[in-house]
Amino acid sequence: METVPVSLDDRSYTIAIEAGSLLGTGSFVRSLAGKTAQAAVITSDTVAGLYLETVADSLTREGFSVTRIVIPDGEEFKTIATWESILTRLIESRFERKSILVLLGGGVVGDIGGFAAATFLRGIQFVQVPTTIVAQTDSSIGGKVAVNHPLGKNLVGCFYQPAGVWIDPLVLRTLNRREVISGMGEVIKHAMIRDAGFFSFLEDNLETLMDFTAPHGLLERFIAWNCRIKAEIVAADERENGLRAILNYGHTVGHALEAVTHFSRFKHGEAVMLGMIAAAEIARARGLIGSPEIVRQNDLLCRAGLNCNLGDISPKEIFESMKLDKKVIDGKIRFILPDCIGSVNIYSDVDENEILHGINFLFEFCRKKV
Repeated sequence: METVPVSLDDRSYTIAIEAGSLLGTGSFVRSLAGKTAQAAVITSDTVAGLYLETVADSLTREGFSVTRIVIPDGEEFKTIATWESILTRLIESRFERKSILVLLGGGVVGDIGGFAAATFLRGIQFVQVPTTIVAQTDSSIGGKVAVNHPLGKNLVGCFYQPAGVWIDPLVLRTLNRREVISGMGEVIKHAMIRDAGFFSFLEDNLETLMDFTAPHGLLERFIAWNCRIKAEIVAADERENGLRAILNYGHTVGHALEAVTHFSRFKHGEAVMLGMIAAAEIARARGLIGSPEIVRQNDLLCRAGLNCNLGDISPKEIFESMKLDKKVIDGKIRFILPDCIGSVNIYSDVDENEILHGINFLFEFCRKKV
């Protein structure tokens, strides 16, 4: 087992990573929940068919009365209406402040379930049990919980930390290929923003990690390496007042791509991968980073399965959508730009021409790859 602490004073918690550990979920949750008798497992349609009963049974063995809440799959259902339906089930089931939520699924379940935990009775405990690469390496860590608004992604939310994160890398084997690719977008992002050694590790091991033929110990190390990068950043800047913003590398254009396609064309990580290409080109044009390093990034993204199908959207649509992003401050669009592999900085002075250059470069890059 690998463990990663997230150090946040009285909000600190542990991320535990162990291959084949899903059966131990109940014991982990009990260690955090004290004597409470009520637990709800919130999950999605697809994950429910794979793992819901395994997790529910493990909770029952630990003495919990288990409520099962299944929501539809997909980013398009990460809405206020779905959040309200979760709260309705909790109220109907007479949940109390000492009750606990177990969020079994990917980023959508983690975000909307965490927002439900943060807002129900002004806040109850929750545990993340992530089942996708995006969730295991990124979104389950750090306490960002939210729902989408029709005008933008994650515009309604708050910071609310989990009581713990329980990760079984072997559940990733049931992911479809697009989910694996999407997850690797966030993984490559971590390497680009913080750790050149991790980037080299990915270059050496990408295919065995993505088809899950790597030894269990290597899979645990891979997930833990990501978690440590994220945990260190969150511990230094919990509420994104500075350093934590670097985790948004690729997200400025990526979120706009998701919004203009109504969260239905791209997986989140796929959009982030495309956003990284645009951001890196802005950095290159500014003289912040050399072409050879950008080629390494883009080659790794292509090896990971970059989705180059931009369809009929236009660069101008993406730019207009970016103006509504929650990361806009004083009317200025913030960009995270790399200066080398493993290091990025935050910029608020990227002008419209630079942004459109980066987006146009992305479109041309994708045209050549299709």
